Amino acid sequence: MASCNPDVQKKRLLRLTVAHYRTETCSPEEMYRWGTEVHAAHVARIHAKHGIEGYAVHWSPASFRGVAKALNANLGDRWVIRDHDMHVEFWFRDMATVAAVAADPDFQALQATEGPYASKIHIEASLGWVEQYVADGKVVNVTPEGKPDFLSFEEMSAAP
Repeated sequence: MASCNPDVQKKRLLRLTVAHYRTETCSPEEMYRWGTEVHAAHVARIHAKHGIEGYAVHWSPASFRGVAKALNANLGDRWVIRDHDMHVEFWFRDMATVAAVAADPDFQALQATEGPYASKIHIEASLGWVEQYVADGKVVNVTPEGKPDFLSFEEMSAAP
């Protein structure tokens, strides 16, 4: 694992997003029940134990994708509407944190329960960093001079 400048690591919050479809035999309700009651509620403790700073599940049922498609049409049809059933997001400071979660036997056991629910086909993942500018309805990470309070692109974009 590459080592990152400690100043960058402290300032930069990484985000890994993994998007899943449900299996053909799993209903949206079944996937939601498994994803919340069986998986998320238990895996959250594992993530916290290893230093994950944030973990969230984004649900996108067909009814919401339909609204997104209508919004897109009203805005000129320039978007590709992702049609995954759910996305999971992880926020962390370094890749060693993700590696520790992946190696945890309890995490691996929970991953093994995915089979009937989350499809192994067309999983999408994205890794980047988060620059938050509004939190709890307030402007954040902007200096009194109106400049972003983040490191340079060169520093922020160094491989984690």
